[in-house]
Amino acid sequence: MTSSYNQPGGFTGPPHDNTNSMQFNPTASSGQLNTQGIYPAQQTTNVTPNPSLNAPMSHPNFTPSEAVKHRQRTFLAGLASAHATRVPLPPALTGNPYPPNYDPTNSQWKSLDCPPGQPGVIRLGGKDIDLLRLWQIVTQLGGWQKITQQQNGWAQVAHQFDLPEFLPHLSNSGQQRPVGQILGHLYAAILQPFDEFYRRNMQEGNRRAMAAGRQPGVNAGPPNVNAVPGAPHVGLQQGAVAPNAVGNMMTQHAVNNQNSTISPASQSQPLPQSPHLRQSSAPNFQSPAVPSDPTPQASSQLNASISAPQLTKPTPDASEPETQGAKRRLESEEAEGKRARQKTDPPDTTETTNTTTPHGSAAPSRTQFTRTKVEYIPLSREIDFTGGRDFNVLEEDYLRSQRRPMRDINEWGTVDIESLTMSIRSRLNAELSYALTTITLLSTMRGPTPGSGFPISQCTDLLEEVLDLLEEEAFGTTPDITDYRLGNGAEMVRHRALVDDVFEKESMLFAGLEIRDPQYETRGPGHRAGNIVLTVTNLIRNLSVTPDNMPCLSRHERTLNLVLRVCGITMSSDGTPKPASPALTLSDVINVRKDALHIFGNLSNYIVFSNPNSPSNATTLTASRILEIIASILIEPFDSVPPTQFLKQSGVPFSHSRPSSIADLALDVFTRLGQLDSNRQVFSRVMPQSLIWRLLKSLVHRLPVSDLDFAFLNRDPWLSYLEKSIMAIYTIAFFSPPELKKKIKTDRPLCFSQVMIRIVQRFVSMGGSPEVRQWHLAVARRVVEAMKVVDEEDDAFDTSQSTQTPLAFGMGFIDGNDPGIEKGIGLLASRRDAAWELLMRDLDPVMFSELESLMRVEC
Repeated sequence: MTSSYNQPGGFTGPPHDNTNSMQFNPTASSGQLNTQGIYPAQQTTNVTPNPSLNAPMSHPNFTPSEAVKHRQRTFLAGLASAHATRVPLPPALTGNPYPPNYDPTNSQWKSLDCPPGQPGVIRLGGKDIDLLRLWQIVTQLGGWQKITQQQNGWAQVAHQFDLPEFLPHLSNSGQQRPVGQILGHLYAAILQPFDEFYRRNMQEGNRRAMAAGRQPGVNAGPPNVNAVPGAPHVGLQQGAVAPNAVGNMMTQHAVNNQNSTISPASQSQPLPQSPHLRQSSAPNFQSPAVPSDPTPQASSQLNASISAPQLTKPTPDASEPETQGAKRRLESEEAEGKRARQKTDPPDTTETTNTTTPHGSAAPSRTQFTRTKVEYIPLSREIDFTGGRDFNVLEEDYLRSQRRPMRDINEWGTVDIESLTMSIRSRLNAELSYALTTITLLSTMRGPTPGSGFPISQCTDLLEEVLDLLEEEAFGTTPDITDYRLGNGAEMVRHRALVDDVFEKESMLFAGLEIRDPQYETRGPGHRAGNIVLTVTNLIRNLSVTPDNMPCLSRHERTLNLVLRVCGITMSSDGTPKPASPALTLSDVINVRKDALHIFGNLSNYIVFSNPNSPSNATTLTASRILEIIASILIEPFDSVPPTQFLKQSGVPFSHSRPSSIADLALDVFTRLGQLDSNRQVFSRVMPQSLIWRLLKSLVHRLPVSDLDFAFLNRDPWLSYLEKSIMAIYTIAFFSPPELKKKIKTDRPLCFSQVMIRIVQRFVSMGGSPEVRQWHLAVARRVVEAMKVVDEEDDAFDTSQSTQTPLAFGMGFIDGNDPGIEKGIGLLASRRDAAWELLMRDLDPVMFSELESLMRVEC
């Protein structure tokens, strides 16, 4: 570390004093301690003062107000000099007249608002912007380039002048521009050339000072940076300051064998967020330094370069306060301690210079010690939070996750199924996470041939372990019930009631802060049991999509029963619904029920209930649970309305209307499961008549009635939805007991026959292409079949009746077995006109005979 004092050559310097070390800060005031500074203190080399280089503030007859005015005039003169060779600034701004032979009518500064009588001030947005203060603030914050690179940098600078955030656009009054952007452009146009000019002069002066210090026989005093031969200051008007003089306007300094530029702290300090910047000390502009004993050559250069009036040379008594301060600092330490420190430090040869004149006649003068100030500037962390959450950090993490590349399937390498089985059996968190992720990925893969995929039928041990994991996480050690039947007249928990309950809880204040895991207090650290259940059900759903796995899963009773058991809902003591699994919430149950419907929708063509006359408990349990889920969706009164009324209630625009997805899925599962007579017979045994009647009424109320309802049926989703509804009505009418069929025919509020015959009339009379007409005729045919099943009033599963027609007088066996004869009791007897109109159209023979039998009343 170098000495804090400049030592004459040939003498041992005084001991080090670390309190005298400070950085060269162009924004620090020399006459006031900056207690709210911006830059952290950095240790730099102190310089040797010269009595002849005292600043104007140190002059005995120089008041502070005059120093401020002198600093302002010096700054404006340097600003005018920087623009003299470009586009001169207006005199109202700089106080200096235009150069000769310059036409101000074509000046680009005509739009500047310069208040009269206030040089150095520009009016922007109704506020006065002092250019000197603006340059000081920008210098403190690291310069124009650093502020421009930082986000909202110029907005913070504009905040120091109490400017609004936006200003109206000059050309377009309806638009606004950020005031920070305008202020940055203003600084780049006016002050940026001066800033670059100042930096170049500082560096040139430092290089000349170092060159002068290395030459033998040259006085080691501070270099005269203004004495630059050939500087572009010749020809300036009287009273202007030379451009090279601007390089020394901030603070007096001297450099000893070092290349010093602007304080390095200004290049790395971040923008402050506090309003302390307004109270920070301003740069101290001083007049160009004049050496105490310049050489003749330097004196001539000085006279040629500075044409402005210079201050008189102060007397040596002007530095007496600094000398007294240095003495007090030296006396504060013990003499022996200083000597010991002096002996341990080697002599600093870099600080000594040859002070003899070329003739060797002048004796070296007494060294003057510089009185410096050390300020403590604390470092503060930039805080930009919103409600306790740092949105910038959250946005960076989100963007980082979006840029994260997807893992390739080849990174898994060869997967060992036995290892996956053992990983699930271990129940370790890391092993479970890996095994379930890998199996889920394998379940989505497809084989080389159509319909092939992950063959779960060849991995029975893995399937059993997955089901054991599902049962353990959902129910623990609680066994399943063996006898489960739908109660006759019992209240059923509807699907919409579950959704409304969950929506109400999630809409409450601070709902996101509540703990959603029911086993949070009793379960140890690890995965939430509900997440594992949802993962396993999603895994089974993916496996059920592959055609090769459908027969295997449809015959696996444990898979079907366990998936339906997880979907169970019970009533709590206060009458509110709750999940049958203690590990799930109501929102989890809603998601599991959707997965269960998708699973049964994929496997329904392969599900065959065995022994329908006396089904087993497992079959009864499976049929009851799947019918309960389907009925909870279809018996909803809010959704049991015609298409037009449904769209009005839901608020969906007619142009983008589609039927309810969950209701369409439930109808699809019910119609697919009810295609086989054996499955219908099991449904008739497990469903009570009250539930059958509610389900049939809901389906009839969903059918179209008005002309606007039929207008929606030209779209494929609504036409498919109507066909599924009619197929569900046919299935219910098929396995309904005779007394319920009679109730369907005679119930006046239901109007079963009127609604059904209207659908037949509209679809038979619809035109269009042959392909579209076939779709409409298929729907009409399903409607006639449903009415025919209701009209017969027979038990479809009674095998005691003879299927052969009894012989009458004059009949033979051929006449008795005529398949074209259809009998009925006249469901459409009261609507013969509509039936006759239908019979006159081109219908297929089966449909014609069924319509004809519905018109005829037979005893």
